[in-house]
Order: sequence, then structure tokens, then C-alpha cells
Amino acid sequence: MNNEIKRNDIIEYIISEESKGLRVDQGIAIENKQFSRSLIQKWIRDGLIKVNNKIVKSKNILLENDKITITPIDNINTEYIDPQNIKIDIVYEDKYLIVINKANNIICHPAAGHNNDTIANGMVYLFPELKNLPRAGLIHRLDKNTTGLLIIARTIESYTALVKSMQDRKISRHYIAYCHGLVMKNDLINQPISRHKTDRKKMGVSINGKEAITEYSVIKNYIRSTKLKLKLQTGRTHQIRVHMQYIGFPLIGDQTYGLKVCKKNENIRLFTRQALHAESLSFTHPITNKNINIQSELPDDLIKLENILNNEQ
Repeated sequence: MNNEIKRNDIIEYIISEESKGLRVDQGIAIENKQFSRSLIQKWIRDGLIKVNNKIVKSKNILLENDKITITPIDNINTEYIDPQNIKIDIVYEDKYLIVINKANNIICHPAAGHNNDTIANGMVYLFPELKNLPRAGLIHRLDKNTTGLLIIARTIESYTALVKSMQDRKISRHYIAYCHGLVMKNDLINQPISRHKTDRKKMGVSINGKEAITEYSVIKNYIRSTKLKLKLQTGRTHQIRVHMQYIGFPLIGDQTYGLKVCKKNENIRLFTRQALHAESLSFTHPITNKNINIQSELPDDLIKLENILNNEQ
């Protein structure tokens, strides 16, 4: 997609080969992942999305090289998010974006059956302007039981630019993880990921999946486990957890993709969340063009886990 922002409020681009032959709403959703499909459908109904300068219907079919014009309205968040006073650790803030240090046991955005007590609820309480942004400004997500750094935009201009930077792999994200087994060399995992065939809540490596690339390097070997530093080149759901399981080194504590029992050490068995922490972010500020580099210290539970691993016999 050749996506170009015009006058800070109009998005124009040409449909790529990837999206030709799809319905208008499907193709535009694929090429504009920062907006939900339901929002795109609403914009089509409201005449805010045009194909070759003509108003269309969602069911119309896209052709390669069709010109798409999207004119976002001021309030583009179709989902009401209830503001809630939730404790959130803000590590960076300016008038265009925010970086938070996400705690364990909290999901990022409301979903079916879980409309409250999320990062989005807390951020809308602290920054009411976020209710006007898709997904309350969240540029990416972390799993419920993964800790660490998250970027949140405060304006549609910074949101659109940051999402594009993420898609173009210009936002560097590093993680710390603790896995079962002894990893003896640094390497890269390049295996596509898609939804699991039978368990729709899980992901898995699949030849028909989307490209997924994870780099990893060894920080320290313990008796039966390893501390790793990982870099995401792509951002698929559960990517690190799925990739580490695939190569035979599942994350300690991962209740979905990990080992269910660790008979060798009761303390490790009782660690019941994936031992994964989003440690650092590096990116170019979407408005000021300054380099932003932020690091997050390990949370207390991972420090405790590391002490246990250091003392293993």
C-alpha cells in the first residue's frame, strides 16, 4: 500500500494487488489496520470513503489501482469506552502521545464479555480526548499477562503516523523472556502464524499464516532454563509465545503454549503467567521527529523468578 496523508485529515492511496477482488470494506480494512472494519463500514455508509471519487457500497468489488479516499470525521471511535479510574504507570507523555508501563493481569482493550477494567478504560479516564480515537489510541497491544511498554496516541495525526511506522517496522520493540530448556545460540524464527484450526482462542505456526519474524539472543543459561532478549520484526498475536513453543523452548508460566507442570522446581510451577516483559521501545516521534528511547525495569515477579533460577540446584 502506498499510503499518503493529505492535509492531516484525508487519507489517499491506490489499491494494491493484495486487495483486488475483495469487497470494498474488506480490502480497505486490510490496507488500513488502524481502523476497525465496523468503523470502515460506517464511513462507507456515511459517504466518507470513496473509490475513484465515487460513493460506493461495502459489497462493491475493488480493482487493482482503484483510488481510495478516506475523510475521517472528528469522532471516529464507534465503540463507547467507559472511563474508569485505573492505576496506570505513565513513563512518557507529551501532547501527541503517551507511553505506559503495563502491569500484569489487565487486558488492553474491551472485548466480548470484558467491557471494563482495561487499559483503554483507564486511559480514557485520564485523557478524555482518547475517546475520539480508534481503540482509544492504542497503537499495539500486549497480552493480559504480559507486562511492559505500550504506545498510545493522543491525536488522529499521531495515531495514523504511528500505526504506519509499526506496519513499516520502524518501531523497535525488545522483550525479556524466561523459557524452559537451554537455548545455546542466538537465532531468528521466521514462521508464519495464523489462528489455530480447532481452538479459536489460540494461534499457531501455519504455512497459510501471516509472516511472523522473531529474533532472539541468549542473555543467560540456568540449570534447566534460559533468559532471552527478543526483538519483534512483526507483531502477530501471541507471536513470541507461539514461536518459542514451536522451536521447543516454551515460556515459563505460559498456561496456553507452555509446559503444564515443572516437577523439578515447585516455585517455577507456581509461576502462572508467561514470563515475558516488553522491556524497551525505540521510535521516531511522529510529529517532532525526535528519537524516543524508553526502557522498563523488570517487574517484581520476574525479579523473583530470576532469583529462583539463579539459586536452582
